Amino acid sequence: MYLEAFPPELQEYYRRLFGKEAEILMEKLREPVEKYYIRVNTLKTSRSRLMNILRKEGLKPKRSPHLKEGIYFEREGPNFPDDYAPGLPVVRANKFAAESVYQGAMLYAPGVLQAERRIKPGDEVEIRDPRGLLVGVGRARMSAKEMIVSTRGIAVEVTLPKFRLPSLSELESFKKGLFYAQSLPSMVVARLLEPSEEELIVDMAAAPGGKTSHIAQLMENRGEIIALDKSRNRLKKMEEELKRLGVKNVRLIHMDSRKLPELGIEADKILLDAPCTALGIRPKLWEGRTPKDIEATARYQRHFINAAIKSLRKGGVLVYSTCTLSYEENEANVRYMLKKGLKLEEQSIFIGSEGIGIEGVQRFYPHRHLTQGFFIAKLVKAS
Repeated sequence: MYLEAFPPELQEYYRRLFGKEAEILMEKLREPVEKYYIRVNTLKTSRSRLMNILRKEGLKPKRSPHLKEGIYFEREGPNFPDDYAPGLPVVRANKFAAESVYQGAMLYAPGVLQAERRIKPGDEVEIRDPRGLLVGVGRARMSAKEMIVSTRGIAVEVTLPKFRLPSLSELESFKKGLFYAQSLPSMVVARLLEPSEEELIVDMAAAPGGKTSHIAQLMENRGEIIALDKSRNRLKKMEEELKRLGVKNVRLIHMDSRKLPELGIEADKILLDAPCTALGIRPKLWEGRTPKDIEATARYQRHFINAAIKSLRKGGVLVYSTCTLSYEENEANVRYMLKKGLKLEEQSIFIGSEGIGIEGVQRFYPHRHLTQGFFIAKLVKAS
């Protein structure tokens, strides 16, 4: 059933790039991550203290063997087979809501697309995505009509999701800013940047703030980080997130980071978590991207790369990362940077796999590393 999530041309692309591993890769992309990670906010607490708090909140946290600020929770499921057909009244959810239910979240009214007219509060229902995939079973909290017209509230209390990941946003520990939900590869990025308070640090595509706040944490809230994003709404949410986490050394700038050279700065270190096709994000109930999108996005990314190179001092470090699996957006763009005079730097934390046709870069694969699909390169501007 996993193949229905991917356009035929993307399936062929994966088979050409990954060979025999393409099938298990696509199968894993359809599922949520096996280990759901959070990052301890060491500005406010320690890992051991947070783990004790989380246990009291009813969770089962485990220590990351790779990063001392990492904690993970094990995924539950699958809770029913792919061909399970309970024969209940159907509620259809939009793609975003369906992906959330698939991982154990409640179904809220704004996420409902359709509901069988006979549904009334208390009825057991099945929840399907727009293409008919069963993502969960639950009990209606509203009538069918209320589900469609309501702009807030729980439409269906999900009792049997396909998978279950911990729900964290209502926890007191979350509200107090003791952690940030962040994937393992994404945490590795800030570690590889190795920031210090004496350096001018730039995060080029910063919102929603996960990597920025991690950099601030590693700098112990000292020095200054310049964080750019072109979306005013995303920056506003990021500002709220930094406040929750107690981060105080970030200067937010509303700006398309392709225009970074206009600031006239010479950064010591730049993080470019580039806008990408996000092919590595899990779960993929379905994927709409094609090889044409990959090629167009790779070209788009080079505008950001050029801006980063211009704004980096000689001897400065650029960490380039994406949450995608393609060659064009990853290794091919690294080759582009090498032609521009940058040199690959050794990565002090290497827990992924080598790159495709190039050494010194790090790939994370869902089927090998039980993570999101991810890519990291660390480069230095030749002096």
